[in-house]
Amino acid sequence: MKKAYNEIWVDNIENQEIIQEWYDEKVISAEQMEEACKEFPIGFYQPNIFIEFGLFIFTNLAISATFGFLSVTLFSSIIETNIGLAIICLIYAVSLFFLLEYFIINKKLYRSGTDNALLYVTIGLLLTAIFAFTDFKLALYGYYLIMFLVFIPFLLRYGDPFLAIGIYVVWVGFWFILLLEFSIGKTIMPFVIMLVSVVAYVFVKWWKKKDDSAYYIDAQICIETSALITFYLGGNYLIVREGNAMLNNLSSSVQISFAPLFYFFTVVTPLAYLFLGLKNRDRKMLIVGAFCVVFSIFTYRYYFSVLPLEWALTVGGTALVSLAIILIRYLKTPKYGMSYQQSKESKYRDFEAFLVSQVLPQHGQGDKAKFGGGNFGGGGAGSNY
Repeated sequence: MKKAYNEIWVDNIENQEIIQEWYDEKVISAEQMEEACKEFPIGFYQPNIFIEFGLFIFTNLAISATFGFLSVTLFSSIIETNIGLAIICLIYAVSLFFLLEYFIINKKLYRSGTDNALLYVTIGLLLTAIFAFTDFKLALYGYYLIMFLVFIPFLLRYGDPFLAIGIYVVWVGFWFILLLEFSIGKTIMPFVIMLVSVVAYVFVKWWKKKDDSAYYIDAQICIETSALITFYLGGNYLIVREGNAMLNNLSSSVQISFAPLFYFFTVVTPLAYLFLGLKNRDRKMLIVGAFCVVFSIFTYRYYFSVLPLEWALTVGGTALVSLAIILIRYLKTPKYGMSYQQSKESKYRDFEAFLVSQVLPQHGQGDKAKFGGGNFGGGGAGSNY
């Protein structure tokens, strides 16, 4: 599917961050940074986070006021029926879609708040129209499936990370609701959640190999991280046990089937995340693994309290802070290819080599000796050095 935003400019955002990082680390001079940035221009309108948030709120208020006024004055009698509501919502959705495309093409917006708001409202109106056409009588898992199918083309066109999170939530929610329709569903629920998490994670890995540009990188990271989280939660003993009690309307949780297996997942999964994160230098897997370790400790303490809560929090917090300080100091100088500082990776193939060969040699050489010009093929080996 054709992408809505200028893909080269999106890649250049990432590349300019690399250039800025090099400048901050004194690898290149200010003149070299300026020259390098010219090689990777960005034409988007990108306000700061506060203006972006304000534009998002303002756009939503403007849409609500406009459509609310039109609905009350012109379409009040039509929207009283489901079909009428569906038609009006569809008209609104199409109108906002073309407005979104106009702003992206002519105003050069890129996640500026306005385009985000237009995108989310457009999707919401389109889903409302589809649901209204079905007279709101489909099974719940049917609505999850519709949302999943509607989200996909919008994600492919706009690459929005929050939409990626929405897709993953709907993906997991679909299987969760579907399993509740079967008597065996509650029993196999944890294993299915873990399985669909693996499927999503493997799919994103394949997607990255197929499209390694920066356009989808944020969306891919969101889905990958979400898959790691749901895989762990699907096998966590506390989540499974308390979830089983909730689904079966039990006043208190009871021991679950395959309890030793879930003990195993609760302990091994965080350790596997940490190991693989270190081995593959995967920052997000390390972060998720660290949080999973903390939640696994909480899971154990929830059922087997050893220390009072105050002492447990104090000891645990002190240990984690101490470990963080030790690791930061140890990795201040990169070791084994790892550092506590996050480094940007280029989404251009051989970007750094290109930057060095095309841009950096143009500055900073001063009056240093220049090789070439000798009598033997320009090697500087002759008497005319």
